[in-house]
Amino acid sequence: MTEADLSEPGFEGTPLLNFMKDVLEQEPKLRKDSVKKVKARVVLTLRNKENQKKSWFFDFKENGTVEKIEGDSLPKNDVAITMKDTDFLKLVDYKVQAQKLYLNGRLKVKGNLMKAISIETILKAADPRPKL
Repeated sequence: MTEADLSEPGFEGTPLLNFMKDVLEQEPKLRKDSVKKVKARVVLTLRNKENQKKSWFFDFKENGTVEKIEGDSLPKNDVAITMKDTDFLKLVDYKVQAQKLYLNGRLKVKGNLMKAISIETILKAADPRPKL
């Protein structure tokens, strides 16, 4: 596994991406389950308050890893998700549902929508907060 930091200045959601990367690296069962359940390569592109874009690559097809994408060229993927950084924070913090963001046009999905939905199970499994 790489020790690369996923943080990006100006993007408030990047600590959550680093946390997810760390959990996947430290929990082989979760990593294996993420590949088994999602079976997709996902690109997440966030847009910050200054309208800058940055993307991260989730390989849930082969090895259950998360990497920051350098440059504008996106790797081959099954699903591409685009949203505001602030909406990503709300989504991960359970303040808004992905379906609501999608229906309101605030979360855009290109590719296999069902695979995009399956990512939510991985986010919940990596969440350290007690389940209600």
